[in-house]
Amino acid sequence: MIYYFAYGSNLHPLRLKERVPAAHLVGVTELSKHRLAFHKQSGDGSAKCNMHQTGSGTDSVLGAIYKFPREHKDILDRFEGNGSGYIDEHVLLGHQGREHACYTYYAQDSHIVDHLRPYHWYKKLVVLGAKYLKFPDSYISAIEAVESVEDQQLQRRQEMGILIDKIRDYS
Repeated sequence: MIYYFAYGSNLHPLRLKERVPAAHLVGVTELSKHRLAFHKQSGDGSAKCNMHQTGSGTDSVLGAIYKFPREHKDILDRFEGNGSGYIDEHVLLGHQGREHACYTYYAQDSHIVDHLRPYHWYKKLVVLGAKYLKFPDSYISAIEAVESVEDQQLQRRQEMGILIDKIRDYS
């Protein structure tokens, strides 16, 4: 088994299980000296989440640790665009007195664009995951305050709407 630290649209267990069915939620934790940013340029031109390393002890990113069989990592790598926008790295995270060596995805410098906005559906996936995992209201409010835009691709917007409805029913 390997451990994965989710902090963006993969926060909610249903979203991640749609991608990696064997994924199992271990629990919630935080990574210090980072802040959540919506500035990773996606292939569709919208912004996706990134953990921006700040070095400041007052900054942290909340997320979820998941575990699943090692052979399933390639599946998530394809969804996340590992090597073409994101790069996977290991982080050491604590949860309930245990340390877990987790991999996570950071945006490659070549794909960080500060003026981009996420699609409404993408931001909603992050918010629903944060709410399901009972993140502090202030953290959720900060995500909700991020300006987002309408996805012009109708089919994708409809598919994501169906997923969002499933997540709402799951919660």
